[in-house]
Amino acid sequence: MKKGLSRVAVLNGGWAAWLAAGYPVEGASVAAPREESVQEMTVLGSADAPVTIVEFSDYQCPYCQQHALETLPRIVEMYVDTGQVRYVYRDFPLPSHAHAQQAAEAARCAGAQDASAYWEMHERLFTEQSEWAAQEAEEAGTTFAAYAGELGLDAEAFQECLASGTFAEQVEQDQSAGFEAGVEGTPCFFINDQFAAGAYSFENFQQMIEAALVEAED
Repeated sequence: MKKGLSRVAVLNGGWAAWLAAGYPVEGASVAAPREESVQEMTVLGSADAPVTIVEFSDYQCPYCQQHALETLPRIVEMYVDTGQVRYVYRDFPLPSHAHAQQAAEAARCAGAQDASAYWEMHERLFTEQSEWAAQEAEEAGTTFAAYAGELGLDAEAFQECLASGTFAEQVEQDQSAGFEAGVEGTPCFFINDQFAAGAYSFENFQQMIEAALVEAED
């Protein structure tokens, strides 16, 4: 199974290096991350859902892209839309990804105009990752504004939001919460009190979610 981890130790030594370093692994019971910076726009599903999945992710991470475009839609269809899962997306921009912070702010700037636009921009950023990730910072910002316009948003207001760093602090708070909870790479997930690191298939997520649903009934 591929692991979507971005720690230098993993890049140098593979998954075994992660384990040898003593970092959390899938299935480990952990404390849920704090949610002070969570905004309604970044949440899908009912607050009453028995299972909450918290994802820490980076818009420039290819494994996060894989999850967002291939796995998340199936989780939403089968579990979020049926009231079984509350899904919370949290930003964890990695220092090695030059535009990850700006992309995270761009998604929130879209959501500031329309909550549903947050998730539309979320999908667009991952779909077009190879385009904006290869650009310079200023050009990437212009590209994000173009996406906003194509989504029917006020492009000028979007640009002002992005340029002013309106959501910079919230993104940084997400990152800090991730560090406190033991996140070291992306994507990482908390499924109720269980930690999972890596780009899992939907079938793997289904097993973890079903186990969490059973546990929630006890």
